[in-house]
Amino acid sequence: MAFVRSHCAIIIAFAVVFTLAPRATLAQYNTAEIGGVVTDPQGAVLPGATISAIHAASGVKTERVSDGEGRFFLPALPVGEYTLTVTLPGFKQFTRTGLNLQVGQKVNLPITLDVGEISETVRVNADAPLLQTADAEVSDVIDNNKVVELPLNGRQFLQLSLLSDGVVVPPGGTRGGALEQAGALPAVLGQRSGHNIYLLDGVKVTDEYFNNLVISPSVDAIQEFKIQKTLYPAEFGGKASALINVVTKSGSNLLHGSAVEFLRNDKFDARNYFDDPTKPIPPLRQNQFGATLGGPIRRDRMFFFLSYEGHRIRRSLTQTFSVPPAEMRTGNFAGLAPLCDPLTRTAGGCTTFANNQIPSNRLDPVAIALLQKVPAATSAGSVQNLLAVDALDNRMNQSSLRIDHALSPTDNIFGRFSTYDVREVQPFGTSSLNEALVPGFGRTVSTKARNLGVSYVHTFSPRFLNEVRFGYLSASGGQSSPNQGVNFAAASELDGVTRNAADMGYPQVSFGGLFSTVGDPTTVVSRNNRSYELYDNVLLDRGAHHLKFGGYLFRLEFNPVNPQTAFCWVIRVLRRWVSAAQTKEAAARGSTCTDRMTGRSNQTSRLTTACVTRSTAR
Repeated sequence: MAFVRSHCAIIIAFAVVFTLAPRATLAQYNTAEIGGVVTDPQGAVLPGATISAIHAASGVKTERVSDGEGRFFLPALPVGEYTLTVTLPGFKQFTRTGLNLQVGQKVNLPITLDVGEISETVRVNADAPLLQTADAEVSDVIDNNKVVELPLNGRQFLQLSLLSDGVVVPPGGTRGGALEQAGALPAVLGQRSGHNIYLLDGVKVTDEYFNNLVISPSVDAIQEFKIQKTLYPAEFGGKASALINVVTKSGSNLLHGSAVEFLRNDKFDARNYFDDPTKPIPPLRQNQFGATLGGPIRRDRMFFFLSYEGHRIRRSLTQTFSVPPAEMRTGNFAGLAPLCDPLTRTAGGCTTFANNQIPSNRLDPVAIALLQKVPAATSAGSVQNLLAVDALDNRMNQSSLRIDHALSPTDNIFGRFSTYDVREVQPFGTSSLNEALVPGFGRTVSTKARNLGVSYVHTFSPRFLNEVRFGYLSASGGQSSPNQGVNFAAASELDGVTRNAADMGYPQVSFGGLFSTVGDPTTVVSRNNRSYELYDNVLLDRGAHHLKFGGYLFRLEFNPVNPQTAFCWVIRVLRRWVSAAQTKEAAARGSTCTDRMTGRSNQTSRLTTACVTRSTAR
């Protein structure tokens, strides 16, 4: 077993943005911002107006004063519903309610104050849509309404990405499903599905080794998510496709929660056409359950939100295979055309086995030992003679805890810790790899992920703000064989095979497609990877000009637990060893099984492919 460990170089990336618009593209990517100009009815600018934005759920208040040109800018606003109030002596108070801000949204909101007493109020309900004119980004926000209300098979939130134009889910392959991560991943604007960047509250949850979303939060814990297809901020990059950012729910001043249970059961299903009609319907038990709880720790200041979701799936799978009949396993090929003894072949012909029976002293002990692991045929004949019924078992648990704290009017901090653990036993291999493994040689696939995100925002002055954001992600697990560690080579005296426990198991034997391939999977992928990232963004408001600059540090560790390994026999049809009187099919079936039973494989190979470690600059 090779062990490869790599540290990517620490990269510091600086991005500087200047704009001439009243507001710039300065929103942190898990928050929103509001900017605009305060004027009187004649269009004259009004400096000194007080602009207050109050978050409806938490009561947290953000306040700014318009500058000498009447401009104001409220950055780093948590997503959600707001009430915006503008006051200035000598003018009526302006109040806009129901102002709903989405993740990454940059709102230009011009405000007109009417002359009058400050005790008078002009109230506006936010029925009109908020226009985004700050940049040319192409994006869609899937809001909380859609996340919660639309039906989702398996409760995978990424299925909702299909609501956005230019997004498709490609046919099943190795991405996601073969590693039991987040299911099918979207392809955006013609790019490959493995070229997306996935963020959770502004920190990466992308498994860089397999380019997958490695933590898929419960839909009950998602506030909304945004699919940004083009022109995303300079602080993000490294992939050619979309940036998908999920914002989790936070607590509020009211204690609230939810609980769900979804059930599927074989009692509600019809019988599989291929199942034995004399037996009960094979079992299916599928349960998806979870709960959330959020509320205040300290009213108007500190909040928590906790979520848990679990999946339990146990269902029966029915598969047919072609395996050597019992008589062939003892060297008896009666009923087939005469078989040549490969040791007697000459230019003039060969000597056939008496009664088509291979002598017991000519049987290969390795072949006999391997066939003892292969289930016996359940019906006569040599084609599709094994009907196998086995259980697929899937267990998933995920949880998340988020804390938001307004330390002071100028200091805000949030932290979130998420876990995602899934393990699935696939008795016949994974369909995403087009496998059909004989019973006893399946796969176990698993992923165990941990993610930490912390953000701290400090306002030095109404014109100077700094945000520091840290992210940590670990992802371990992968594909393994249930026979890993079985020392078949030592027990059967098979020479030339590794004695490393991580590579042990049963060799894979192919009969040229005439019988089902037997043995363990030829590729086993596993990893234990970690990544660390640190963002620092500085925002300067200069009225008509806004400035943003910052740095990004990214450290990535690749730790393959076991490289891709394979030990396999490949046996091809050798009709030259068989009497010409046989039919083509009988010749093939007799020949390939005889070759293996006598230890005369046409081709034997041992393949060890070390993992390739790649480091990409950010």
